[in-house]
Amino acid sequence: MGSVADGSRVVIVCHARGAEFAGGPYRLTTNLWNRLDTGGYVTDAMLVTGSNDAVVPRCEDGPTPRATTGETAAANTEKPGTPGWAALEKWHQVSNRKHYPALRGPLRDWAASARAAGWTVVTTPEPRAIVVFAPGADGVPASGHVAWVDTTDVRGRDRYLGITEAHKTGDGLVVWSAREVRHAAGMSYILLP
Repeated sequence: MGSVADGSRVVIVCHARGAEFAGGPYRLTTNLWNRLDTGGYVTDAMLVTGSNDAVVPRCEDGPTPRATTGETAAANTEKPGTPGWAALEKWHQVSNRKHYPALRGPLRDWAASARAAGWTVVTTPEPRAIVVFAPGADGVPASGHVAWVDTTDVRGRDRYLGITEAHKTGDGLVVWSAREVRHAAGMSYILLP
């Protein structure tokens, strides 16, 4: 349960069919529910989408589990300029909290570390999450890779992520970059509550 201020702009990521809703400012009856990028669903009867039908792909994996808060750390424990450091910094920035998720071990093991620390980990792409790339996924080395997921998109049968990541140059500068990658088997998502 939650609310969105009247007149707010929202980002719809997918739709599902559920309980019928009647009413709203447009006096509609619909069983169409739109999932927002911030989590949760809102009835289509309360949104201006330009259509009384779905305007985004179907949510194929059902509702996202409620994200839980797990063990935290007071500081970013990763080396500045590394992919792990960047993912934790984005988490910290977006969450507007004073702590970081307590994740340990090589990047390839962060999903297991997050589960053990009490964080919610899913295998379906979600925005506002740390993506853990399995070795081999998207050309990732055996040590694994992580990045911050800003957006997700479904095109046909494929899912794509808009990610932010960083690396350190030879002269010590931290370079932030954004790119789009296709979701692949073996990728996990540590959800920001």
